[in-house]
Amino acid sequence: MSSITAVLIDTPSIQQYVFSGNRLKENIGASNIVTGIYEDSLKASLKTVLNHEAHLNKWEENPEDILIKNSDNDFEVGYIGGGKALLFFREQGKAQELIREWTKDLLLKAPGLNTAFAVSDFHLDHFQEEMEKLHKELEMNKNRYFPQTFLLKHGITADCRFSGLSSEAYFQPSKEEKGFYISSVSYTKYQNFELDKEKRRVEKKSKGRFTCAANINMLGQTRGQNHIAIVHIDGNFMGEQFKACQDLIAIRKLSKSLKDIMDRVYEKFLDYVINQMEFFKEKESGFDLKKEDGKYIIPFRPVLIAGDDITFITDGRLGLPFTEKYLELISRENLMTDKKISACAGVAITKTKYPFSRGYKLAEELCQNAKDQAREAKISKNEETSWLDFHMAYKKFSGSLMEIRRKKCSINNCQLHFGPYLVASDDLSDEKNIKHLKNGIKDFINTKKWPRSMVKEFREYLTLGERAAQDFRDEMQIKGRELYDLPATGKGYGVNIWRGGSTPYFDMIELLDFYPKHFLTAGQVNTDA
Repeated sequence: MSSITAVLIDTPSIQQYVFSGNRLKENIGASNIVTGIYEDSLKASLKTVLNHEAHLNKWEENPEDILIKNSDNDFEVGYIGGGKALLFFREQGKAQELIREWTKDLLLKAPGLNTAFAVSDFHLDHFQEEMEKLHKELEMNKNRYFPQTFLLKHGITADCRFSGLSSEAYFQPSKEEKGFYISSVSYTKYQNFELDKEKRRVEKKSKGRFTCAANINMLGQTRGQNHIAIVHIDGNFMGEQFKACQDLIAIRKLSKSLKDIMDRVYEKFLDYVINQMEFFKEKESGFDLKKEDGKYIIPFRPVLIAGDDITFITDGRLGLPFTEKYLELISRENLMTDKKISACAGVAITKTKYPFSRGYKLAEELCQNAKDQAREAKISKNEETSWLDFHMAYKKFSGSLMEIRRKKCSINNCQLHFGPYLVASDDLSDEKNIKHLKNGIKDFINTKKWPRSMVKEFREYLTLGERAAQDFRDEMQIKGRELYDLPATGKGYGVNIWRGGSTPYFDMIELLDFYPKHFLTAGQVNTDA
């Protein structure tokens, strides 16, 4: 068939746009904007350009039906997903007009959000080659053009207290509070907070019993346990799988399969959280659930859900158990019936009042650290595996993850942090399996075996270095106290607590107050060989 015109659209730096602010309502509003730009805004712009309604979901309903092959059709969606969209036009002029119309609309409805485009003639019969050409042009355009999508600051205008940009819009947080001027970027995000789909979803699923937090300090925190966990999850090797698609039908099926999986996993995870609410409401649970309009607020707040890219916040003590559960649910799925799917996660546990944007950046780095481990496992064992990494920040922090760990977790070339940790795996010969971490925590929680004062003393010795910690272990053995040995690994950590310059015990002790016993018991397994 003759060539058509393809437009490949990307929204670079989505995370920077969503997480640039430190207020939850602003983050959620930005997330609502991002998830909506390929819906109402794009649809309205297409109608203006084409002079008729554009059906954006037909490609999902019947992936094998390629309508643009018919000369009577002037437009078709190739696919939409993961922050990208592939559109086909019969005429190149209409493609260029759509870019002008849509970006103009986004300047008004989503100031501060950047988009990037690649436009080219496209032959469907040579799909892989044409897609490779489009991706190259897209990357080149990202590096060449830096669009100005918000109003610049001037010496005569006040700075926005939220974004630091120029203040142009009058904003009144509530009827009781005095209004003030903020930037159009922040104002638009706050305006879109009311479109809180996730809140409505939780209320509907729970039949009006529960709702979502609108404030970051309403996730179940208590005095003395005022931490949040910022969790960033990302699918493994998704980009490679999309690039391997040989035709449009394959990429459509893959995109739809991924979307269906992530929607299904999210629904199952919500069910899981709601099923835990009776435990959370108990006084003995240690959580302080708040209410809003008579509904209990669940200790889980999704912030961004974009394909296989998920970010949520929760009480600091729920960061690891919730993340492990989410990754387990993902790992049970198969992509297009025969391909195992896996994902990795970063869990940043910070003080509730610590700047959210910094905590998110740390979670992103932790996720990348876990993904590096997954890639290493893929190369060495040819296996799809899921991993998570975490960091606990009791105080303010700065610098990259590598710099933080060099300062906080390195003692005489020995590493106190043992992660990343393998999740959703029965391979107990791997000492990084999170089941060993959980069983080690449970062992230290047993105060008859390990009094808390003795555990704190052991932690102190670990920070003094390899020799001091080993001497403490030898002394404890004389007194009849044995460390959890990570059975089935054959490494003998209970005898020599350092192997290859690292030890599993510091993480176990660090998490004693950040992994509720309720979830340790639920996930307890036999780790003997």
